[in-house]
Amino acid sequence: MISLKTFHIFFIIISIVLFTCYGIYEMNNPSFNGTLSFFPAVLSFILAVGLIFYCKNVLQKFKTL
Repeated sequence: MISLKTFHIFFIIISIVLFTCYGIYEMNNPSFNGTLSFFPAVLSFILAVGLIFYCKNVLQKFKTL
């Protein structure tokens, strides 16, 4: 059985990959006209970076548990 810690880290990593892939997809194939599709792409990149910092903090916290 997979532990809750392992699943949490796995879920964060999958989320980072999905946000990054969506940002790249949105930049290459805009779903809205003009620069409007730029905002979801940038937002997904910002969320991916935020999740990277969150993953770093979670890994440090799990080392102390």
